[in-house]
Amino acid sequence: MPQRYSPSPVNFSRVIILALGFGTITGWGMYALASRSAAEVESQLRGQVKHLHQMQMDLLTERQRTTTAVGDLEQLRSQVSKLRQEADLLTQARDLAQAELVTAATGMKDLINQLNTSGSDVSTTGSINTSTVDAQNLVTATAQKALTKLGYGSLKADGVVGSGTRKAITAFQRANKLHVTGELDAPTLRLLTPGKLASH
Repeated sequence: MPQRYSPSPVNFSRVIILALGFGTITGWGMYALASRSAAEVESQLRGQVKHLHQMQMDLLTERQRTTTAVGDLEQLRSQVSKLRQEADLLTQARDLAQAELVTAATGMKDLINQLNTSGSDVSTTGSINTSTVDAQNLVTATAQKALTKLGYGSLKADGVVGSGTRKAITAFQRANKLHVTGELDAPTLRLLTPGKLASH
């Protein structure tokens, strides 16, 4: 009678142990793979965070540069404004100098006419009978002629600022919206030059 093969309990247990061992090894392998993937993802995220942080720092730096550039621009605008004011002052000074030059030239012309007319009054000693003429008197006389021409009274062009001349100067300054001083100051003389009178 043939014998039947019956697996021994030892072989069955060995198979179970091998299966459990294989399952354990597989589980640890899957865990290792999962852990490695998580580490890679974390590394990538850290890299992206670092990149974003660098971009933020670059933007802040650029913003600071822009703010500095705006500040420099405002400073330049302020300097340009000051330079324009200085240019205006220089222009006014130039106009004043031209006015005084014209006034002085007019006075010199009057002085030359005076000297020419007094040439006929030469005494026997050969001296000219004329008084010394002051430059300020010439300017005042020229202004008196201009004020008379403009209708501020009939002033004698003697180069002396008397009460009538002061009254005429004050009226002229008020009419032309100048600072009222009653004196022949620079703005007043500038408006009393022959060039300005022609425009009236």
